[in-house]
Amino acid sequence: MAKPLTYQPLPNFGVNGLNSQDNPATLDPSYLTFADNIVLRESGRISFRKGLKQKVVPTGTAIGSMIEHKEADGTNKIFASFGTSIYTVDFTSPNAAFADGANIKRTVANSTGDWQFVNFNKRLHCFHSGVVPQRYDGAQPTGERWSSHVNATAINDGSNVTNSATSMTVDSTVGFPTEGTLLVEDEVISYTGITATTFTGMTRGVGDSSAATHANDVAVASYAVPAGVTLFDPSCGMGSYGKLWCGGITEAKDVLFYSVLLDGDDWNGTGSGNIDLKTVWGTDEIIAISAFYGQLVIFGKNNIVIYDGPESGGTLALNEVIKGVGLVSRDSIQSIGDDLVFLSQTGLRSLARTTEKDKLPLQDLSLNIKDRLIRNIGQSTNVKSVYVENEGIYIMSFVDKNINYVFDFKHATPEQTPRITTWTFENNREPASMINTELYNGLLVGQKDGSIAGYEGYFDTDLSFVSSAVVFTDFSYTGNISSTWITLGDSFSASILKKLILVMEGGSGAALGLQWYKDYSIQPSATTQILLAPATSGTISLWGAASSLYGALNAGGAHASSGHNATLHATASTFTPLFGLKEYITSLTGAAKNLKLNLNIVSNGFDASIQDLSIISLQGKIRWVIIL
Repeated sequence: MAKPLTYQPLPNFGVNGLNSQDNPATLDPSYLTFADNIVLRESGRISFRKGLKQKVVPTGTAIGSMIEHKEADGTNKIFASFGTSIYTVDFTSPNAAFADGANIKRTVANSTGDWQFVNFNKRLHCFHSGVVPQRYDGAQPTGERWSSHVNATAINDGSNVTNSATSMTVDSTVGFPTEGTLLVEDEVISYTGITATTFTGMTRGVGDSSAATHANDVAVASYAVPAGVTLFDPSCGMGSYGKLWCGGITEAKDVLFYSVLLDGDDWNGTGSGNIDLKTVWGTDEIIAISAFYGQLVIFGKNNIVIYDGPESGGTLALNEVIKGVGLVSRDSIQSIGDDLVFLSQTGLRSLARTTEKDKLPLQDLSLNIKDRLIRNIGQSTNVKSVYVENEGIYIMSFVDKNINYVFDFKHATPEQTPRITTWTFENNREPASMINTELYNGLLVGQKDGSIAGYEGYFDTDLSFVSSAVVFTDFSYTGNISSTWITLGDSFSASILKKLILVMEGGSGAALGLQWYKDYSIQPSATTQILLAPATSGTISLWGAASSLYGALNAGGAHASSGHNATLHATASTFTPLFGLKEYITSLTGAAKNLKLNLNIVSNGFDASIQDLSIISLQGKIRWVIIL
């Protein structure tokens, strides 16, 4: 009797995302060995990622950092940095998004664009390794919104101030202390006395700065530094618990500083202070500072220190020192629900699980890509991240390598880790910075080409400005997945391949490429292409006949004037609805015990989703081998 065809459904195909860690020969088909430019929907079904649509003309220089800042009047602004400047972004003028107005642009010598922006008490504080902090206050008059420190004036000497001068005439010294430290361009200057218009007793080139000549009208700012510090150049900061916190200054990389309550400019008044971590963790340096469940968390390269008491404004109490677990990148930290995730030397970690390691031994959120991720850490530590709450995804980008891991925190794998996919981009569209915004209801990406793009549509879209007009150019990208090795029938005999049944949603005329591999071969056995059904077009009214309430006779009448769309309502209008589920059956050839599938779809502006997949085969005869 002829053997019946074997129908082998794969109802959970790929639902657990990428697993490059375990043996693909023994992995369940619910995992994928390659998963690029895709996301996993609520149901686990495999779909296209969205595209990156540029909103401003590229500058040619990568966007190093971004933040959304709420002004004192309640309006939101996007700040972006690249090169040596920080800008507010004017999205209404794509060709002049990065304007040079005094209230918009801030240029800081020796900066690289890699700032940490901190919102605190309606001001934006900006921290960058090797340079003094910058501050933006939108409540100040135009031209006074940016400052390095609290008080500012300008040189009024009638000529240059030489690099050896011990006094300096300015517009006014009102508000400046009787002795202190000044910042003039990149030079730090201490002084011991003042008159109404003059600083006296100056010492030039303090700290690591160099004495220099300064022209008339150059800005002079009071250099408000914590006691005992010469050059205040923190590389990281945080605004929380009513205070501004910072660390990683060049001359004391292991000291944490905190401000007076509700005053991010006062580092010496009542309630301010510092913590020298050498007595806590030994030799290390501060990389980042975070808040966690009423606690203060200080991340070093090799250790994590947690303090209680930052909310009370009283004495901080040491809670825990986590030895041997450190932070690779400042910008990998994200708050997700009731947890903090961060990139350590051994992978993506959960702080909650790390602090409760005895109760929750599974700490590695990147377990299924562990070795691959560690290799990337060894090759590049320029990591940016974002948590997109409405999508439920944490994106971690290795900027120098164009590798972007996407962790789905809405659903867990059987290992109780997030599902993982990857995204890739071309032509300098890859992320150099990312933020989740209230203003644009989701993800904004600062790209390597110097543009800022929104996460929308199903094309990667470039913006240019030609002949006073904005021009958008769409580019396709490829969603690409590879299965594990799927066992056919039993392990004693090869199965004759017959059919692949694929149920798809969407795609609208896109071509789906299919390759299959047999019995652990590295070369595909065959390649075929499946043309997905186009969305159907029609010329009948969405709302019915011409005589209907919303038909052609009324399209331009009362209903149109009341806000109804005349084109949509007209009987003769053309519409292009998306189609629903559709089954595709394609022939397979050859015989195999194990089968691996590769599927790729080139985007064409429409979403496409794999809903179901099944294999039909005919089991061959069992061949007995007798070994003597």
